[in-house]
Amino acid sequence: MPLLVLMWHASRTMVLGLLAVEHALANPPAIRQPDSVRVPILVYHSIARHHAGQTSDQRELDVDPAVFHAQMSYIAQAKHPVISLSSLVDAIEGRATLPANAVVITFDDGWQNQFDDAFQVLQQYRFTATFFVYTSAIGNGPAFMTWDELRQMQHAGMTIGAHSRTHPEMTKRGVSLGNEIDGSRADIQKNLATTPDLFAYPYGDWDDRVAAAVRAAGFRAARGMGEGPLNTHATLYALKVILSTDDMSAFERDLGDHPP
Repeated sequence: MPLLVLMWHASRTMVLGLLAVEHALANPPAIRQPDSVRVPILVYHSIARHHAGQTSDQRELDVDPAVFHAQMSYIAQAKHPVISLSSLVDAIEGRATLPANAVVITFDDGWQNQFDDAFQVLQQYRFTATFFVYTSAIGNGPAFMTWDELRQMQHAGMTIGAHSRTHPEMTKRGVSLGNEIDGSRADIQKNLATTPDLFAYPYGDWDDRVAAAVRAAGFRAARGMGEGPLNTHATLYALKVILSTDDMSAFERDLGDHPP
């Protein structure tokens, strides 16, 4: 074959190869989202002893410090890897794989007893957790954490997420979604020098309008309340969770270690 013909074929092959690479870079393969991801998202509120005069709802939302410690000890002994909520969102989006039997730990509101009676236990077991705070409460009285305490937790590897500004029922008429959603994000940015990308609906109260506002504000996911351990891409702005109580048998079942 003449030399010029050989050179033409080689040049053509090289050009076609470069075009193929350019096309691949401009059109990356679609991310394959999993059908569902089973990781229990545990939700805690107040870490406090029960006391006389509590309502049944209050008793359900309070977990005794000794029980909380026992639950964290159980997670460690049963070898459940504790992952961040962001890692779970990555997996739901098809961007990461997770270890088997993983679990996510979250807290709501910003109660002082979370810092006093949960933070040290988490550090003891080298667990990470996400603390969703409603920002008007932070530094506003002894019942709630201060911004300095949140900074301490953040520096220790905890994630601080937004839980609105004033903890309203978000679907109620008259609630300013801009103030509650964008405002809480701005408060955390100002005080912690970080931009939160995770939101938790107060009372788990949301609808399509609220979820759209959370997404528009720049949050990559939002946590609902109740319903179990399975999540999909369709639930990214209403992540299903498990409310943790003092019931150790229920706790172990929720982690998938015992049949219901």
